[in-house]
Amino acid sequence: MRTKNVIESAIAELSRVQQMPGLNEDARAAIQARKNELEAELSTAFDDIQQNILRSHQAICEAKQMGEKEAYGHNPTMYYILGISAECGEMANAVVRAVRNGWDDAKAVAAVKSELADVIIYSYVLAHVNDINLTELVNEKVEIVINRAKAGYYGNKLH
Repeated sequence: MRTKNVIESAIAELSRVQQMPGLNEDARAAIQARKNELEAELSTAFDDIQQNILRSHQAICEAKQMGEKEAYGHNPTMYYILGISAECGEMANAVVRAVRNGWDDAKAVAAVKSELADVIIYSYVLAHVNDINLTELVNEKVEIVINRAKAGYYGNKLH
């Protein structure tokens, strides 16, 4: 499924093309029909997670009157790495508390849900302050994992 910002960009591009001189009415109608399809898809599309995280980071930076690539100290890389570590620790502690008297899947999942977003947010901000395209980085790693799976690295070779 495409994200809202991808769909919105496609609609904007179609609108631009639709306004071009020299298009016949059939072409304009076809473009409008595609725009209508995209508008319907937009109602169920997901927000772009990176865009939303960076929007919240920008709001925090504005409130703190600091630049987007700064942190609460002199080393944003170290600050956000420590933030990720702290949030992972909080998540682990939440799971320990949830299952202390016996494993309970629902409690364990609730504990993970309580901190997982923080880990992801810190990760995106860490990438942002270091000019790393996290989406590209993750996609590259996914391809490595898929190729390993195909080669049998994790068990049976995939076909």
